[in-house]
Amino acid sequence: MQKIPGITRTLLFAAAMLLMACDQKTTETPAETPTDNMASDQVMQELKTEPLKEFPKTADDPHDIAALMDYEQRFQEMSSDLEKELNSMRDDENMTAEFVQQRQRDHVQSALNMLKALELKTEQGRYIQGLMYQYWEHQEQLLNSPPSQAATVNEASENVKGLGKYLHAQEQLEHWRLQYPDLAKKEPASRQVKE
Repeated sequence: MQKIPGITRTLLFAAAMLLMACDQKTTETPAETPTDNMASDQVMQELKTEPLKEFPKTADDPHDIAALMDYEQRFQEMSSDLEKELNSMRDDENMTAEFVQQRQRDHVQSALNMLKALELKTEQGRYIQGLMYQYWEHQEQLLNSPPSQAATVNEASENVKGLGKYLHAQEQLEHWRLQYPDLAKKEPASRQVKE
C-alpha cells in the first residue's frame, strides 16, 4: 500500500470526524455491545483501499497530475480555514449546531464544485476525480438526509462510506506522481509547510 501524505490523511480524518460530529448521540453505553463491534467492523471494512490500478502513460499525465495536486492543496487550505473558524467559535462558545451543519454543507459543496471544475484529459485523472467525487457526493447525501428518529447501528459506517475509495484515490495520485521524476522531485502540495 502506498503511503498517503501525513497531512492529507490527517485532514481527511478530520473532515470525516467533522462530518460525524453533528451526528453524535449524547447517550453513552457503559459497555461495548455486539452491535458496536459490528459497526466498528463495518467502518474498518469501509476504510480498506483497493490495489493500485495501472494506466498507460500519456503526454497529458503531467497536466492532470498538476491539476489534481492543485485541487488537493486548495482543498486542504479550505479545510484548515474551516477547522480554525470552528475551533475559534467553539472557544468563544459562539457556535450553533445549525451553523456547523451549514458550514459542513458549504465545505462538501465546495469540494464537489472544485472537482467538477477540473478539466482532466486522461483516463487515470478522471478515475481519481471520480473516486473523490463519489465520496463527497455521498457526504452531501448524508448531510441533506433528514435525521431519523431511531438510532441506526450503521451511522458510523455510513459516515465513512466511500472514504476507502477517497484514500485509494490519494494513493493512486501519489503513485502516478512518482512515475514522473520531474514532478516527483517537487514536494507535493500536501507536504509543503507554510511559513
